[in-house]
Amino acid sequence: MRPVLQILTVVGALLGGAVLGGGSAWVFSGISRSVGEGPGPWRTTKGIGESSSGLVQRAVVARIGIWALPASEVVYFQAQMDDDGRALSRDCTYELTADRDPPTRWWSITLYRDNFWVDNPADRYSFASSSVAREPGGGYRVILSSKPKAGNWLPMGEVDGEFVLSFRNYQPDPIIAANPEATPLPKIRRLTCG
Repeated sequence: MRPVLQILTVVGALLGGAVLGGGSAWVFSGISRSVGEGPGPWRTTKGIGESSSGLVQRAVVARIGIWALPASEVVYFQAQMDDDGRALSRDCTYELTADRDPPTRWWSITLYRDNFWVDNPADRYSFASSSVAREPGGGYRVILSSKPKAGNWLPMGEVDGEFVLSFRNYQPDPIIAANPEATPLPKIRRLTCG
């Protein structure tokens, strides 16, 4: 009877350790997306896609940012809030405005809900420097809303969830990685709610 009890104790300890370790890794791999530096509500985490990244950062990339590239190719920024620090909500309408592009060859802005594209009848998931309609001075304005809007409308869909805007700078000037806080990214202003 004693050897069976010892085996069950060892097996139980191993299973408990695996569950605890795996659960901790899962929790921590979802946390670091909101840390880092950037202008306003935008955040970036240095080292994404770099071979020198640590284990936790690699777990984050594997979980929510598959195929991340090094900063020499892309610098990623994310925003989960508006400029006043309020979480993005499909009950509200937001205006993203910028008077100029960041120093990068090409950029795109995409809206995600719960780490996936937002399903919507317009089949519109992002805007890019090559597709956004420009204002007379060269800047741009994008509207985030669950209801259709004229112009550069990025739909928030019909389902609630955790919304995250992703702004990707492809082939960026090295100044973006060196000084992310100074990168000219869109302002995110809440217009209305309800």
